[in-house]
Amino acid sequence: MNNYQRLARFYEIGGWGNFSKQYISLIDQLFNEFGIKRAKILDVACGTGILALALAKQGYYVQGIDISPEMIALARAKSSGMSDVSFNVSRMTDFKVVHKFDLVTCTFDSLNYLITADELKKMFDCVARSLRKSGLFVFDSNTHQHYSSVGNRLENHTIGVESFRQEVSYDPDRKKAKTIFKFADGAEEIHKQRPYDLFDLSPILYNSGFRVIKSMSKFDNSPYDQESKRLICIAQRNS
Repeated sequence: MNNYQRLARFYEIGGWGNFSKQYISLIDQLFNEFGIKRAKILDVACGTGILALALAKQGYYVQGIDISPEMIALARAKSSGMSDVSFNVSRMTDFKVVHKFDLVTCTFDSLNYLITADELKKMFDCVARSLRKSGLFVFDSNTHQHYSSVGNRLENHTIGVESFRQEVSYDPDRKKAKTIFKFADGAEEIHKQRPYDLFDLSPILYNSGFRVIKSMSKFDNSPYDQESKRLICIAQRNS
């Protein structure tokens, strides 16, 4: 079963989508700082469109892409009747867009689903081609510290009338994280991720034409360091 084929219906009511909302004030601050008006935003791995729709309601033109048809279907249903927002099924590593955007976002550890440096490079190249000169790229990543702190665990969830089990494991030597969602009817979704720190990402960003202008560990501007469990990164396409 593909990622979010079954889990998509529980994504928002399970609370997994709330993290992305924290980007709204950060994006507003960036647009004020860089003097960007009537911005065009591309939300990569947009999920059910939580962030994209919130930004569209603020008057921005927003396009969202995600690999999951189920997620995109939910996003389209929520955006019915709204102008200046659209959603399409596409991979992070080979998407093409018509417009040049002022900002590209990739939130809530979506980047961690890219397992190899080659996948990261392809994704960053796609982002660079989608941005206007000096455009901004904002994303986050779970770090090795995050996955190590989570370790191996088992959680049981009941959402509505459906129950499922979430099995989380992490191999620190191979830096491979796996989450298996097991449903009562025997169906399974297996989500594989890999941690990335700024040290891992900086050279790939540079080779794709970006420079990192800010890194944080939290939205309160807490500094990022080697002990941080999350990286929040703001990069700018070289002009």
